[in-house]
Amino acid sequence: MKEKRQDRERRAYWQARLDEARRRYSEQRERMDRREDCYKGTRQLPAANGGSAKPAANVRNIVYELIESQVDASVPQPKVTAIHPEDRPLAKKIEAMLLEQIRMLNFKEMNDQQERTVPIQGGDFWHVEWDPEGGFHCTLGNLAVTQRHPKQVIPQPGVYELDKMDYVFVLVSQSRRYLERRYGVRLPDEGESDVAARTDASAPTVEGLVTQNIVYYRNAEGGVGRFSWVGDVTLEDLEDYQARRRWVCAGCGAPLPAPAAGEKNAVCPVCGWLEPECLPQQGEILTRDVRLPGGELLAAMTEGPPQAIVNPDGTLQRDDVTGEVILMPGEVRPTVLPAYRPGSFPLVLRRNVRLFGQLLGASDVDVIEDQQVAINKYGTKIQEKLLKGGSYVTLPQGVNIETTDRELKIIRLKNPADKALISVLNIQPDTSRDQQMLEVNYSWAKSTLGITDAFQGKYDSSATSGVAKQFSANQSAGRLQSKREMKNQAYARLYRLMFQFMLAYADEPFPMSSRGPDGTVQYAHFDRYEFLKRDAAGMLYWNDEFIFDVDPASNLASNRENLWTMIDQKYQAGAFGPLGESASLYRLWTLLAETGYPHAETMKTSIGQQMEREAARQAAAPVQEGGMPL
Repeated sequence: MKEKRQDRERRAYWQARLDEARRRYSEQRERMDRREDCYKGTRQLPAANGGSAKPAANVRNIVYELIESQVDASVPQPKVTAIHPEDRPLAKKIEAMLLEQIRMLNFKEMNDQQERTVPIQGGDFWHVEWDPEGGFHCTLGNLAVTQRHPKQVIPQPGVYELDKMDYVFVLVSQSRRYLERRYGVRLPDEGESDVAARTDASAPTVEGLVTQNIVYYRNAEGGVGRFSWVGDVTLEDLEDYQARRRWVCAGCGAPLPAPAAGEKNAVCPVCGWLEPECLPQQGEILTRDVRLPGGELLAAMTEGPPQAIVNPDGTLQRDDVTGEVILMPGEVRPTVLPAYRPGSFPLVLRRNVRLFGQLLGASDVDVIEDQQVAINKYGTKIQEKLLKGGSYVTLPQGVNIETTDRELKIIRLKNPADKALISVLNIQPDTSRDQQMLEVNYSWAKSTLGITDAFQGKYDSSATSGVAKQFSANQSAGRLQSKREMKNQAYARLYRLMFQFMLAYADEPFPMSSRGPDGTVQYAHFDRYEFLKRDAAGMLYWNDEFIFDVDPASNLASNRENLWTMIDQKYQAGAFGPLGESASLYRLWTLLAETGYPHAETMKTSIGQQMEREAARQAAAPVQEGGMPL
């Protein structure tokens, strides 16, 4: 009963803070829905009194156009720099591991969605977790990286940096059956408590889905705790969320296997107790012998000091011949390592443009929303003018015109004088000023975001030459450089957090592949025990002293046609050696193969075989007295 009361109190404690944080964040979430509507091309127009006016009949969606013009499909590649010179091979292994994870975790799809969410909302989040059910056949667990929309992350009120927050909430829409199967609980038959975590707040709830409320908080030791619940049911209560945990007997402390999903009681084989518990471990047991970077062999099991054999009367047993005390081997003990913890919230924020006093960055939709509304109004006005205009026919009184679609129509007149009264009036409204203002607002929006016609690939009348057009595109790209820097910095923080999770939980060597300097595929493993070191005081510690950044050449590498052109120019300039020589051609096709040029591997292999034949002929050629071949 005491545990249930404590559970209710903790759930009520965090529910109250979630309600307060959500209330303070509600205006931001409502604005997010409006931004999404603008991107989708809403027809709703605001009225002068603050309500809604007549819907727009014609929408030119400049929000969609200008945001799509900024989309960069390339994923910045990781670049890891070692602080200590002996750690340079480890930095290369970290890069190879991260590149492998980028390919496995579908980063291109997440980046594609973020390229739209970030400028629309001003920011977006990554959620990094360790999936114990992931990994390959010979590995236990793998990284899980998920995108979280800003509506799903409720920050601590008044704090605008994730690292400085005491707590942060993550709201996830989950299947009721999935949560029941994972946590072994029975959830009430209720719907989603926060539909905004899944879609628009005005959308209806979906049967079978519930909202899982997760809070990450700083515990008393400065670590990270996690508490999650659905309605009145607690799912997790982990005071030290990032610590390694082990199932033990609550009675005697003997280690036990993890119970199956939904199973709460397991009989302890030592004492017969029925209540296992999962406790955090301050250290971890070394499961195999490892060699430290300095060459020291760290054994998984160590033998303690020898113990003297004691007689039943308390005296020590001695050898009858020498009289020395008889010793027995010491107790064999496992080697215990310090447990590594990432130590930070498992969330990474990517901002659009930083703003003071705001968690998310500036939204592109907010700064051009007025121009979008004006364009909707002018587009509707132009359409109404044109539709209401047209041709009118004047007829004498009592004369009718046949309105069928025949080529020849008959008009029956009473007398010839009525023919002079028949005429056609063409009423064409003047929309030139409306069209002018529509284009002016479009130009204002592009100027605000720093996007030019040359940057969009359109015809640019201001550019009188190809160089001028390229200069205009570069100027626009320069104005958008801040957004690219924010993207690169966010990816650098994400890569560091991914490495920390692998260092903390990847017990088995993780297989990975990479390309060597000659373009060949190399196979290796990421072994976290290679990062185990001993300091000057003799204490073991985990080496995470690396600088994480992104490779600035990754954007160039993503544009392969441009890259191949530059390689060809370098070859023509003699950077690979004399033109036409086999060695120069082999270097050229090796680099082209590494950058993915079609059939480059075939050409590289062919030239390599030709070089081997030439070397064999030179070796077999007779040699004259001066050492020169005949």
